[in-house]
Amino acid sequence: MLIALTTLLGWAAPACAQIYRWVDDNGTPHYAEGLDSVPTRYRKSATPLGLRNSPAPAPGKPGEGASAAATGAGGETVIPFTPGKHIIVDAKINGGTTVKMILDTGAAGTLISPRALTAAGVSLTRGTRMGRTRGVARDSEVEVTQVPIDSLEVGGARVARMLVSSYDMDMTDAEGLLGQDFLGQFNMTIDSSAGVVKLVKK
Repeated sequence: MLIALTTLLGWAAPACAQIYRWVDDNGTPHYAEGLDSVPTRYRKSATPLGLRNSPAPAPGKPGEGASAAATGAGGETVIPFTPGKHIIVDAKINGGTTVKMILDTGAAGTLISPRALTAAGVSLTRGTRMGRTRGVARDSEVEVTQVPIDSLEVGGARVARMLVSSYDMDMTDAEGLLGQDFLGQFNMTIDSSAGVVKLVKK
């Protein structure tokens, strides 16, 4: 299990806006679309991430290192993977930007990095709430921002209107974790010998 997530308690960004990362006086990282969206006192230290709010990639072109989900004959979503390695999938946020995520059956909730959410045009301030999570920072409990999104898709598997957690994780191969708030909407089978995950809507 990579993470145990517990809950305590869209507005589209301009196209092609450069995304900046800045850190406030408390050491908390923030992300903004365009330098003008960064508070004046932090603009000199703001760092461009090389990410932009661009259109979704063409269908059939998964991210590097991610598995391309397909729709099977019975309407199920079929996700190939390499046994013994993380199951990494392409997930589409709000029908647009595609990000790599680790399928994590042990995670109660879905977690996506703030820079990936910002690149998808998701507001990190509007309609959000605070929560806490354990297991992403050496088993310590940390604060996360819970952000509403309109939809999340993996192949033909789609869940509408979700509250996902935004947290700046240090992950080299993915931008987040796909948890049970998404996976639990489907009957899921994992065939390790064949290297295939199948999702069928309940």
